[in-house]
Amino acid sequence: MDIYQILLQIKNDFERAITTAQFNGNTYANGNKAKEALIRSQKIINLIHEFVKNDFVNCGVPPQMIFPPVGTSNPEIKIKGFLKSKNQDVTIIPNESQVVLSDTESSDNEIILSVNIRSQLSSLAKNIDTLYERTFAEALNLHLSYPRQCLGEVYLIPTHEYDDKAMLNNQVVYKSVSKIENYIKMFQAINNRRDTNTDGYKYERVCLLIVDFRQENPKLYESIEELKNDDLIPQDSNATLENLTSNNVAGDLLLVYKSRFGQNSIS
Repeated sequence: MDIYQILLQIKNDFERAITTAQFNGNTYANGNKAKEALIRSQKIINLIHEFVKNDFVNCGVPPQMIFPPVGTSNPEIKIKGFLKSKNQDVTIIPNESQVVLSDTESSDNEIILSVNIRSQLSSLAKNIDTLYERTFAEALNLHLSYPRQCLGEVYLIPTHEYDDKAMLNNQVVYKSVSKIENYIKMFQAINNRRDTNTDGYKYERVCLLIVDFRQENPKLYESIEELKNDDLIPQDSNATLENLTSNNVAGDLLLVYKSRFGQNSIS
């Protein structure tokens, strides 16, 4: 599936759980509980995982280097960083013999290309500071131990978040426009790390998926001009989506990776 098909499936799955108060054959007290069950199942986020994996395959990465393998959700690679260990959503390991599934600190971890993937369709405004701090800290945690490691982050946010209170009545209601300009600037501030001696809190490439789920076919915003035309950010905004869209995420990460580890390091 391409990214637009994925976003449509996310919308359909999310809203079906809310309006029916059902998920995976189970009936819940209300749409909010069913939505929570859907989120816990990882079904939605795994759709984006597969998009990222296939993006790497299309860029020439051998499938056997990708973990979890394409089409599966296990095993994830756990990497021990400076402060804590964490399973990585998608990892590329250039030499299969160097795969370490246990929680160990190893110089081999530096050659792992890692991408973490998140979404927040409701409760975005009240949780964004915590979510952003976590995103910020996870890059720093790994870069402090492995300065040359290439890290990616894919984050899905809605232009208008779903209303949790309406879900209690099995209704799909959208809140007013989210603070899109603020989110763009926040994620741009941790994007495009190139100097391996500094900026450990940054990612080598961030992808911010900004989506309007109110439309029958969800609209993915790929430019500042589109956001301005739809009055989602101020007309005089100086925010930029340069190197922040879904366009060529895998290719950009591989370009940085090969500049650090050699042109034939992943092939």
